[in-house]
Amino acid sequence: MMDRWAAPRHSGDGDRRRGSAISGRMAPRRTIQSMLQARKGRLMAEEWNGPDFADETLPVLRPRQAARKAPEAHPMDVAGQTDIGCVRDHNEDTYLIADLGRWLEVRDASLSMPEAQRRIPGPKGTFLMVADGMGGHGGGEVASAVAVDMIAQFALYAMPWVTAPNEEDEKELCEQLGNALSQCQSRLEKVALRKEIDQLNPGTTLTVGYVLWPKLYVSHAGDSRLYLQRGESLVQITRDHTVGQALRESGAIPAGPSRFDHILVNVVGGGGETVNAEAHALTLEPGDRVLICSDGLTGHVSDAAMLSELRGAHTSREVCANLIEAAKAGGGFDNITVVVASF
Repeated sequence: MMDRWAAPRHSGDGDRRRGSAISGRMAPRRTIQSMLQARKGRLMAEEWNGPDFADETLPVLRPRQAARKAPEAHPMDVAGQTDIGCVRDHNEDTYLIADLGRWLEVRDASLSMPEAQRRIPGPKGTFLMVADGMGGHGGGEVASAVAVDMIAQFALYAMPWVTAPNEEDEKELCEQLGNALSQCQSRLEKVALRKEIDQLNPGTTLTVGYVLWPKLYVSHAGDSRLYLQRGESLVQITRDHTVGQALRESGAIPAGPSRFDHILVNVVGGGGETVNAEAHALTLEPGDRVLICSDGLTGHVSDAAMLSELRGAHTSREVCANLIEAAKAGGGFDNITVVVASF
C-alpha cells in the first residue's frame, strides 16, 4: 500500500496518510484475557442455545446415526489472491482465509463407542480478512501482518462462540470483533517499538468478515472494502474512512473522486490513539458473493466491471485472478488484494 504522508494520487513513493479521527463511539479496549473471562461468566449464567436433542438419551456420545455429522453449512467456494501491482517494489497487503471449528475427540471412555463416533464435529465458521499496510520501509508489511495475526489470536482464544445466533449473541460478537481491532492497535504499537520502526507510524486498514451461515459479521477500519453481490446488484457494505468520504457526506464537496480520498482518518495504528471499528451483521442467501479488496482494486476497476465479473460463472479463484488482471491493466499503481466467497 502507500505511505501515510499525502501526495498526489499515483505518485511515486506513497500517497496515503492518516488525518484526524472520525467522530463516533468505540467500544472500550479489553484484553484477550478479560474477553475470555467475561465470556466464561456469561456461559455459566446462560441457558445453552445449541441444537435440540430432546429425543435422544446420549445425543453426543451415542447418537442415533452411525457417525455424527457436522452441522449443515451452505457450500462455500472461497479464494484469495494478492499482487504487488505494476509500480511498487514490495507488497504491503496481507489477506487470510481461515476456518474456525469446534469438535470433541474422545480419547477414552467407560462407554462403548465405535471408532467412527470418537471424533464429534461441531459448528464451523470462516474468517475472511484483508489488511492494507502503510508506513514505508517495511512498516506497512509489518502492520498488516500483525493485524491479521491478532485477529487470528482473538478467534482462537477469546471470540464468543455463536451457534444459534440471537440478537444478544450477535451484538456481543460484533462488539468483541471491534475490541479485537483495538487489540490490534495495541499489539502494533508494541511491535513497532521493538522493531524500531515506530517513527514510521506504521498502520493498516483491516476488513474482517466472519461467515457463520447464513450470517456474515463484519468489522472494518480504513478504506479497504467489503461488497455483497446479490443477483444484479453490488452493494458496498463498508464505508471508506477517508477525508474525501467525510467531505462528500457533509455536502462540502460533490459526489465523485476527490483529491482527499487518499487521506485516511481511521486505521489500525498510523499514529492514531484509537481505532473506531465499523460493524455490520448481514444475512446471506444462496447465490450471494462476498468480495473484500484493497484500494488497489477499487482505484482501477469500476463497480460495474466488478459486478459483471462477479455475476459470471467463474470460480472464486478465477474471479480473483480476473479482477487483479483488470486492475493491473488499468495501471496497477498499488498493491492489489482480493478475497471472494461464493455461496
